Amino acid sequence: MNEELELLKQKTITLTVCEVRYNHNHGKDGRFTSGGGSGSGGSGSGNASYKKADAGTQLAHQKAIAKLNGSEYEDGTYNLDTLTQVSYSKGYQVTFCQIGDNYSDAEYADKVNEFLGVSSDGASSAGKFGGTPEVSFHVADRATAERLGRKYNQISIWDWENCEEISTGGSGRR
Repeated sequence: MNEELELLKQKTITLTVCEVRYNHNHGKDGRFTSGGGSGSGGSGSGNASYKKADAGTQLAHQKAIAKLNGSEYEDGTYNLDTLTQVSYSKGYQVTFCQIGDNYSDAEYADKVNEFLGVSSDGASSAGKFGGTPEVSFHVADRATAERLGRKYNQISIWDWENCEEISTGGSGRR
């Protein structure tokens, strides 16, 4: 009974911190699982009006993520275009990033376009936890987020509404 009560207290504290600080992007082990979005909650299962990624997208994302490594940016989720901290009330966060990534500009643009095409807001985000940011995308429906998470061998996706990670069975490695 005491063990169950302690687990309930820990979950309550975690959810409270998560809701207040919007640090929804880390798992039980403290590692980043996925990032943020625009804050709207999103609806639908895709975005037909997004700005397509091109050969310059990878460099632009790398520059933005390098800025997020700075100490003035606390852990959280950021819009990659504006570097403003954001949150969603619903939906899921997912990424294609893997440990050991090394994509050509064309490969990176193809992956970004795949994710932007199903994202709820057509924006690239970055999540930062423990000082390590990576690109991610907000997807309105769980089935799409889980499918992409499994396709890209992700450990988990992030459930914004319940403030918890959902295992997708991957290792996070290429």
